Amino acid sequence: MNRSVYALIVGINNYQSPTIPPLKGCVNDIIVIDEFLRKHLTNNEDKLFIKKLINHEATRQAIIDGFREHLCQAKSNDVALFYFSGHGSQERAGQEFWNLEPDHLNETLVCWDSRTDNIWDLADKEIAKLITEVSQNHPHIVIILDCCHSGGGTRDENNNVSSDKFNLQYTGIRSVNTEWRERPLSSFILSDKEINSFFSNSDLNDNQTNKFFLPHGEYILLAACRDNEEAKEHRSQKRGVFSYFLMDSLQRNGSLNYRDLFKRANALVRSLYPNQSPQIEATNTNYLDQPFLGGIVGQRQIYFTVIYDGLNGWSIDAGAVHGIIYSKGNEKTRLAIFPINVEDISQLQDAIAVAEITEVLPQLSRINISGEREILDPELTYKAVITSLPASFLKVYLKGEESGVNYARQAIKTASFGESYSLYIGEVDNFNEADVCLQALGDKYFIIRVSDQRQLISPIPGFTSESALQAIHALEHIARWINIATITNPANSLITTNAIQMQVYQQESEIHDSQIYLEYQSNNGKLQPPKIRIKLTNKSENALYCVLLNLTELFAVTAIPFAGGRTGILLQPGQEIWALEGRDISMVIPQNFWHQGVTEYKDILKLIVSTSEFDANLFVQGNIEKSNYYSFSDNTQVYITKSIDFNNLIIRKIQSRAIVPYQDEPQKPEVLDEWMTSQILIITATPNTDEQVKQKNLHRLFRHLRIGLFLVLPVIAIFLGWIIWQKSQSDKSDKQKTSYYNFSVLLEKSKTNLNKNSNPVTDDNDFT
Repeated sequence: MNRSVYALIVGINNYQSPTIPPLKGCVNDIIVIDEFLRKHLTNNEDKLFIKKLINHEATRQAIIDGFREHLCQAKSNDVALFYFSGHGSQERAGQEFWNLEPDHLNETLVCWDSRTDNIWDLADKEIAKLITEVSQNHPHIVIILDCCHSGGGTRDENNNVSSDKFNLQYTGIRSVNTEWRERPLSSFILSDKEINSFFSNSDLNDNQTNKFFLPHGEYILLAACRDNEEAKEHRSQKRGVFSYFLMDSLQRNGSLNYRDLFKRANALVRSLYPNQSPQIEATNTNYLDQPFLGGIVGQRQIYFTVIYDGLNGWSIDAGAVHGIIYSKGNEKTRLAIFPINVEDISQLQDAIAVAEITEVLPQLSRINISGEREILDPELTYKAVITSLPASFLKVYLKGEESGVNYARQAIKTASFGESYSLYIGEVDNFNEADVCLQALGDKYFIIRVSDQRQLISPIPGFTSESALQAIHALEHIARWINIATITNPANSLITTNAIQMQVYQQESEIHDSQIYLEYQSNNGKLQPPKIRIKLTNKSENALYCVLLNLTELFAVTAIPFAGGRTGILLQPGQEIWALEGRDISMVIPQNFWHQGVTEYKDILKLIVSTSEFDANLFVQGNIEKSNYYSFSDNTQVYITKSIDFNNLIIRKIQSRAIVPYQDEPQKPEVLDEWMTSQILIITATPNTDEQVKQKNLHRLFRHLRIGLFLVLPVIAIFLGWIIWQKSQSDKSDKQKTSYYNFSVLLEKSKTNLNKNSNPVTDDNDFT
């Protein structure tokens, strides 16, 4: 299908204000992206329209007009790309924005004429407004920001670090000082009507100030760093570090999806600059599986990213917070390693190396690589999937028709990459020892929880190898959900359980229980779900990275976003942040539960806190009823293991690779990162309508009758037994009496007959 690609690309090295320091690599970043677009998009049927703003062309008004006059031309199936390379900064946020900004600062793009003649920076709230205008025609929107504070945009001239790895000298930080003047709302590109519509009358913070909510359009954001970090650039290449590795990844493989593209660029940036954390955000997580600049969504294959850096050697981007455990004894956690551009990681014959986990840290795990079919290049990144885990299974009992059970048993044996036993489930012989039961009955597979005999998913029809594998993958889905739900605090964590305060509000009232009970409300004959808000506050003295997960009864795991769609947030001491920007979260009972007569639905809110950033996307999985388990590559998704024994965690140093510090950087004692978890159970129930009250009363009556019968039946049974025994005794006595009478009669008759025989009467005629 033909499409048009509209690109607004902005690069600013030199600024009008003498107070803003010049940069050296921003225009080069724009030259490279311009060449890439023309080379890769003009060879097909796509139409390319580029508007380029360089230095003095990139005024505040010109950028705004670029959105409204150029990008707004993009229609459905088209692409709208905004690429900014330059200074980013922050400005003092009005109180109406505090629910979005825990540090009370707006993030800004510094335009060429910013801070001259009362010209303000372009604030993130204004960019959100412009994105919303572009999204009215539903194009595919991509935002790329290589500037400080861009995860929520800057570049400087210190922190020089060199690396022989790329023979590049990294020198710059794209940053200017924070604007501390109080900015009036009238200076934002919002009409009075729009400003009023973006406010909520809800009192979220025990004051009467209205709260601003960001306008929302659908987009994907790739940012050079977090909103509180600086973005580096290097002199020798005169490029932004993030732009350099992002474009390097695209030039090596232009078909990468956003998830893979970001993982590679992020790993390379972080390996050189641990304090710069590139970010990716998407209003719809399905977009992350699309190729760069849109296309058909590919199948999601979650994997670990393998990188090499001077601090950790070879490592993967998952650690203790994800449930990774160190191998015990002869049971090893093993990995298969693939090139980054390999799409199908379910084919183990395509792996180029294997590895074992040697040390588990909160956000990453160090590995030892062996069996290399080709030497791994420390300058590249790779994919890894787990092929072997220490034994820790969801216990499954198989029962039912023999043919169905045999198919299921064979599916368990080949569930892992089509050639080995499932990594997540294991069969047990005793029903009472099982967690779940897989029952083959009536040409259908049923998955039933043993503890309450509840059917967990819709029946899977047919007894075939394909349907059996579908059932086994569904069980693995459940096992992974349980693994995440059961992650608990490490015994030796220095982060206290109350370091991050999680508060749940219903309307203006805080709910203090660790188990919250909510009910639907009837309004004008319609049922409305209860609504809550969630706030996190850092009560500790350390900066802490927070991820908030929602685990549902349909075995889905989602990361609840914060402002700007961020699935993780770094909170400084004393800072607070509202989930979903302080919007109401509706606690809805799914329709299929209503149809089954279920009146209560449970959600687990799980908070994971760490002193270091970690990837929340490794937790995410979909609704079990909507997952496609027929896909054989689905089993390549990498999730956590079940039983985590932190007390026996063994820490070892890598022996095969030396840990080398950056050049010109003094060696420092290693600081071990810490983490902890907490959770709240939320039960959502249907309301007690008159009909439901009647039904509950009937259920209560039947329950009392059952209890009464349960108590009375033994008494009745004993009474009936006594009557039966009495009757049997009476019958026995009657029989004895009858027998005695009959015997007496017979005896009398016998005597009479005997007397007759002893005294005969003769007739005269008898003698002759």
